[in-house]
Amino acid sequence: MQHSLRVYKVYSDAELKRLNAAIVKLDVQIARVLIIHQLLGTRISDTLTLRRNAIFKNDKGIWMIRIDQVKTGRSYNKAIDEDVKRLFDKACEYTQKNYGDTEYVFVNAKDYSRPMQYGRIAYQLRAMINRNDLRDDHGERFHWETHIWRHNYGHKLTECHVDDVTIAKLLGHANTSSIKNYRKIGNKVMANETQDMRSAMDQMIDDILKGW
Repeated sequence: MQHSLRVYKVYSDAELKRLNAAIVKLDVQIARVLIIHQLLGTRISDTLTLRRNAIFKNDKGIWMIRIDQVKTGRSYNKAIDEDVKRLFDKACEYTQKNYGDTEYVFVNAKDYSRPMQYGRIAYQLRAMINRNDLRDDHGERFHWETHIWRHNYGHKLTECHVDDVTIAKLLGHANTSSIKNYRKIGNKVMANETQDMRSAMDQMIDDILKGW
């Protein structure tokens, strides 16, 4: 019996620009959660449970981040650049200043020993979309599902012609069985607009870090 490929929803570059332009105007920690979530390609639950000691240098002097997966119970490390590290450090500084010496980077404001609730993220995204009347390329209101950004991350990796084993490692998958779903939507060479989007995102990150 043959099974058809799942077709993952992803954002276009123009949609990403519109969303991120509004995201950076949200509450500072909410914005950091969502930007880090996009840059790491993690599940939102794994971003919300990042520990403050998650970043370290490996034996080659490369910055790494440890991601503890809530869904699978497994952990894995992935390389990060200076932008992600600076954003992570700013988030830690904010938490230290406002909540003290906590385990998690993003905390529950009512119980500092616990991570930030997903419901708070979802509420902020819905309110942001409605307040700004944000619409997709088809003129419809954006759906606020955060997992689409993870799909987008995998999609971009396929467009860069990254091999399946590496994509699986970067996404924290135990095997390559689901990578075909990303190949289904990522079957073209990365367009110039994608480079423009990344440049715009880098500028957004710089703007976020200024004064935080």
